[in-house]
Amino acid sequence: MLLITGITGLTGRFLITALREAGYSGNIRCLIREHSDISWVTDTNVEFVKGDVSDVQSLVRAFAGVEGVIHLVNIRSAPEIIAACKVSGINRIVIVTTTGIFSKYQQYSEEYKKLETIILGCGLDYTIIRPTMIYGNHQDKNIHKLVKIVNKYPIVPVIGKGYGLMQPIYAKDLAEVIAAAYMNPVSMKKAYNVAGQNPISLREMMCLIADNINKRRLFINIPYLLALAAGHVGELIPNGLINVERIQRLREDKVFKYDEAEKELGFSPISFKEGIEHEIGALKRSGII
Repeated sequence: MLLITGITGLTGRFLITALREAGYSGNIRCLIREHSDISWVTDTNVEFVKGDVSDVQSLVRAFAGVEGVIHLVNIRSAPEIIAACKVSGINRIVIVTTTGIFSKYQQYSEEYKKLETIILGCGLDYTIIRPTMIYGNHQDKNIHKLVKIVNKYPIVPVIGKGYGLMQPIYAKDLAEVIAAAYMNPVSMKKAYNVAGQNPISLREMMCLIADNINKRRLFINIPYLLALAAGHVGELIPNGLINVERIQRLREDKVFKYDEAEKELGFSPISFKEGIEHEIGALKRSGII
């Protein structure tokens, strides 16, 4: 039996299907919270258990009879997951972290590096998957907010010149490479960076969004220093959209090669142009735009 944490999150929504398509036919147990929405799960070989990823004893109870773990929830709970695996005699684990560990502006990058060090030295048959920014529906943390802004306002601000590169990964692509990693022993004791098909600038992303929702928009460049000042205001008045770190990270290129995942795991991500069509479709179906 395989146990998955974070199944109700953005990537988790695609993971059960990805595992089945990758050839996993066994039972799946999902660790969920008290009020998690699981109405969308139709696989009859999936069961659910309530638990807390920060509580080792809770995890040990959930891990009874489990042979492997896929951990999608925040990397901060990785030490508890590892401890529970050792108590339960589980050797196989796939942990999703983030390419944010490489950012000079990501405030948690040093913490993430220390947590990855724990994973690397855990003694288990681990695989680390490091995605870039994940998108796919209203559960993503960034792209759907851009879609809502471009959809609502005729004039849209762009920080700086908007040419900083990023490489967002569509959640279904991430789920598929996670499933491939779990199923393929070649991935054991390795870490893979995974990203979207090609780098793209913020301005290009916003233009593609406008094209997809069939709306003409005027994009106005906002000087970086002015935006940074607004970011400081955002620190004082939390708004979920702008803060200092987000402004700073727009100045660094977030571009990653995924050759190893492509070669060993068959990773073949779609372009942002294709992915944003899927996301906008999902937002329309849910009535968000």
